Amino acid sequence: MVTHAGDWTYTEVDEEANRIAQRLISTFQIRQRDRVAILLPPGIDAYLAILAVLKCGAAYVPIDPSFPADRIEMIRLDAEVRLMIGEPEIANLRHELQRDSERPFRDVDSADLAYIIYTSGTTGRPKGVGISHGNISNFLEVVPALYGVGPQDRVYQGMTPSFDFSLEEVWPTWIAGAALVPFPSAGGRLMGDDLFLFLRRQRVSVLYCVPTLLATMQGELPELHTINVGGEACPQDLVERWSRPGRRILNTYGPTETTITASWAVLSPERPVTIGKALPTYDIQLLTEELTVVADGEAGEICIGGPGVAQGYINRPDLTAEKFIKLGGQRYYRTGDLGRVTDNGEIAFLGRIDTQVKIRGYRIELGEIESLLFAKPYIEQALVNPFVRQDGVTILVAYVVLRAVDWVENGWREELHAELKLQLPEYMVPRHVEVLKE
Repeated sequence: MVTHAGDWTYTEVDEEANRIAQRLISTFQIRQRDRVAILLPPGIDAYLAILAVLKCGAAYVPIDPSFPADRIEMIRLDAEVRLMIGEPEIANLRHELQRDSERPFRDVDSADLAYIIYTSGTTGRPKGVGISHGNISNFLEVVPALYGVGPQDRVYQGMTPSFDFSLEEVWPTWIAGAALVPFPSAGGRLMGDDLFLFLRRQRVSVLYCVPTLLATMQGELPELHTINVGGEACPQDLVERWSRPGRRILNTYGPTETTITASWAVLSPERPVTIGKALPTYDIQLLTEELTVVADGEAGEICIGGPGVAQGYINRPDLTAEKFIKLGGQRYYRTGDLGRVTDNGEIAFLGRIDTQVKIRGYRIELGEIESLLFAKPYIEQALVNPFVRQDGVTILVAYVVLRAVDWVENGWREELHAELKLQLPEYMVPRHVEVLKE
């Protein structure tokens, strides 16, 4: 395992995580089924913290440390977090390690939660998705053979642990015994030329990323034999630009609620982009509004069944009942995505049936942003929409109708932007606010 702070072997990582787990149990009384929040960027500290929490039999709750304080506090309370592990806490845990490097014994049940990831919600607050050990174990039994990662590979890890696509970077790599190469967090997010040079210098052979990030890079990476894109729709021209003899480009699709990935396709410049077919053990049905299977060739809502389907939303039985349904005796998750089966039996992605959008792979419910705009006393109406710039980058734009009040100062846009930055993650803050008459 490789980090920007030096090389770690799997044995070293395992023993260090065991020591941290022993201290979490002895000093902080972390027990089975507790929830522990992890506020760390990609890197060795995050990996050690995640492994240690799991070794305690607890569930980890990854939170991006750049989130606004109010959002972090909301997640802490909603998930009933027993302990928060940020940079000061992990430094203390590693500094005062116990000598015992034996793994704590925890008889974890497959139904126990392994992690909780929070996604955007239409009600103005994020919702937590609970993924069990059975869910993630099934995923890891299926994907390594399909992805073709081997012990000789070097896999880039650049996504925050709070984005479940990061699990696709980390766990199949560990299962294969390959080297994990996290980005140097001290330098901020990598993209464009900076990312290209880092990948080339680190001799990365497997890259997982969202298409918009891949589109920022130019040049040749001769050691890169596998690119796995996901998190958002992949443009055909991107496939054409990055295809090379001996290189595989995979397109993976699946919401957080079905444990990372539910379908996959091998992309080629000669074929239209699709999200492929269901992974082994998964099942995908296209349903009408009445929850009946659509006729051949017609569009329908993508509904996913199988052992990867999550238990539901934390503290949201109403939303769980709405989105997780029974069909033929099996649980399915209603994705809200539209799809159509092509002539070759693969699924073409046709967009959303609601107001959810994807920005840099992150799921965003526009209603969550709009609810904050409506709360401002000077805004009468509000609508948020994605806008694709000429360079292909998608941004969010807010359109508002102001109330007929005379106390609205000229600097309200700057004030609104500053307030939203305190309430929302950076990727959810609209870049522009346009005023309309109606």
